Amino acid sequence: MKLTDCTATELLELLKSSAATPKEIAQSCIERIREVDPAVNAWEYFDEAAIEAQLAKIKTYNLDDYPLYGIPVGVKDIYNTFDMPTQMGSLLWKDFTPGNDARMIHYLRRSGAVMLGKTVTAEFAVHYQDKTRNPHDLARSPGTSSSGSAVAVATGMVPVALGSQTAGSISRPASYCGIYGFKPTFGVLPRIGVLKTTDSLDTLGFFARSVSDLDLMFEASRVHGENYEFVHKYIDNYQSMPNKTYRIGIVKHPKWNEASPYAKEQFSKWCEKLQDSRLVIEETTLPSFCDTVHATHQTIYDKSLAYYFKEEYAKHELMSPIFYDIIQEGLNISKEEYQEALDKQSHETREFDQWLESYDLLITLATADEAPIGLTTPDIPDANLIWTYLGLPIATLPVLKGVNGLPIGVSVIARKYNDKLLLEFLGYLHTLALLKDIQPISPITKGL
Repeated sequence: MKLTDCTATELLELLKSSAATPKEIAQSCIERIREVDPAVNAWEYFDEAAIEAQLAKIKTYNLDDYPLYGIPVGVKDIYNTFDMPTQMGSLLWKDFTPGNDARMIHYLRRSGAVMLGKTVTAEFAVHYQDKTRNPHDLARSPGTSSSGSAVAVATGMVPVALGSQTAGSISRPASYCGIYGFKPTFGVLPRIGVLKTTDSLDTLGFFARSVSDLDLMFEASRVHGENYEFVHKYIDNYQSMPNKTYRIGIVKHPKWNEASPYAKEQFSKWCEKLQDSRLVIEETTLPSFCDTVHATHQTIYDKSLAYYFKEEYAKHELMSPIFYDIIQEGLNISKEEYQEALDKQSHETREFDQWLESYDLLITLATADEAPIGLTTPDIPDANLIWTYLGLPIATLPVLKGVNGLPIGVSVIARKYNDKLLLEFLGYLHTLALLKDIQPISPITKGL
């Protein structure tokens, strides 16, 4: 098996047995990038000299002391990196080098990981991207805004990669590209040194091709310790429950009617496979206020973008029409309307947390259908921004196929700070053979 076919967990086993070296793993990724990236355009910045410098440093490390020793990571181009530009998908920030690492990049380097390069993001991690292609069908969208990271993982150019989600920017690319995505509880991954678009919605996360890799990345990149009260109480001190019975709610969310009939049919068939003595399943209806979450989210989102991107707005000739229009909408929102929306989000987050006491997990469709045709085609509305708005941990599972045989994901959502329970549940599904490690695919280049 090629090194680029391996998950991060498998690569660590090879490293521990001396069957591979960090340099060999990095070189295999470099060769894979040269082979497939011309077709899919997943990488924004790639510098072999920066990789060599990192390899020279970790060569001095003791493998047993570094949980991500020698593992290559793709970095969405909104995370600061001291040795690479951070351009945020905008010509306005072309060649900008921050000169420091984001806190999460620091954590990953401290764990022995190698930052392989920067992956393509939509402009300011919002909507517009016309560069990266879906490797399953090059005419289709890979999902925004973490498009480059998702495609890099799906094609085996890197085993794991970083993303971010303010609405559905991890869940949708994972669904469209047929890989795992994980957005932890809001605030559990540190946002210092990462592009800010909104204060109450921006959440970091990552992509992988196996459940075990999600757990690896989560432990290496999250905050720890008593300074983080809820993290320390519920995550640091989480007690595994080997024989736990999971209470699961199957959700038809407020945008359910937007989903294709075939996607809903395949989702129903997959849910029927959840037959086990430790799974207690029922259909459930979300609280009525979830019907208005999309509108409240848009108020917060548009007003925040208008505030944080004033200077860029003044140079709008280098800005996409999509981003320009969002800022104009945001400028028309009053401070009072914005504050009301924030108060509503805070109240509804607490209310939903109480409602969710009846369930350990919710399961629903991750996207309405397969990836849309066209790199800039708007996504069909789905439920992803609801879970982001509520600050909940969400995993996207590559388990369905659409009418054209293209990937569609399933979302599993847990209560706030129940990230470890969610990951443990995914591990249990893996033992039931309902989840599997994903093999990388080669881009479909027909017609280019």
